Amino acid sequence: MCFMMTGCKYIANAYPKRFAMTVHPAAIGLVLVGTVLFLSLDMFYIMPKIYDPDGLFFKIAWLISLFIVYNLLGNMIACHRTSSAVTSLPKDRQIPSPEEEHLWHFCDQCQMLVPPRSWHCNLCKCCILRRDHHCIFTATCIGHNNYRYFFWFTMYMLIGSLLSLATHIHLLVINEEMRRQYAIIHFTHLILFFKPMSFKSIVLNICFVLNIYACILPLIMLGYQIPTLYLNTTFYTPKDLSYNQGLRGNFMAFMGKRGLCTFISPSIRSPLPHDGTQWQTKQLSSTV
Repeated sequence: MCFMMTGCKYIANAYPKRFAMTVHPAAIGLVLVGTVLFLSLDMFYIMPKIYDPDGLFFKIAWLISLFIVYNLLGNMIACHRTSSAVTSLPKDRQIPSPEEEHLWHFCDQCQMLVPPRSWHCNLCKCCILRRDHHCIFTATCIGHNNYRYFFWFTMYMLIGSLLSLATHIHLLVINEEMRRQYAIIHFTHLILFFKPMSFKSIVLNICFVLNIYACILPLIMLGYQIPTLYLNTTFYTPKDLSYNQGLRGNFMAFMGKRGLCTFISPSIRSPLPHDGTQWQTKQLSSTV
């Protein structure tokens, strides 16, 4: 994973325009195709084999699936559309006050002073407030204003892929006929007796493997982001604990005043405690 991120970072810095034109559409397309694939497979093929299509549990499964898809795609779109660029600030806040000027630093690319924790992105071609990283799945930088949407997008990606994998495993447990379709269970039998697999079995096995990878990706992403949220750091500055204000304070700084309520829907308004130009430090108990 580290090798992949290093490689992507190198290519993005060397060929930013080409990287944005190829990797962004491919990554977004991967999320959209994966969402449609797993939703269709679960709700039109696997779930009818587990529950009665006319029963209550099947209808509840549909509601849960649509809720997950709504939040996954809704947070993805909101993350892309919400700018964390320094230039998104009101004009009067793009210039530091005299007492804050010594805390700001100069960006050679933007040719302007930028607030603390703001850094330049070669792909976005601007400085980002509390820049965390550039996300290829949302085609934008993750920063102060849109981190909430990115975090829940990743969380719902994990929840959706785990539930999809759980339905596969549930069907394997209760349905002997389906168990015969999966090479992961009958691998030895296939090797010893060279028994060919049907087209349906091949598709199911491919989807099962893809589902496992779909669980691993957001799990790794959250593995980086949960410490960031817990300690009020960033992806590139994980050891800088000077802004750590405790779990509650850090959570509010990322998610806004409504905190966990933002999990329910990306449309819920949750104003952030500040505009991203002033940050409370732990050691000095002062604003920077």
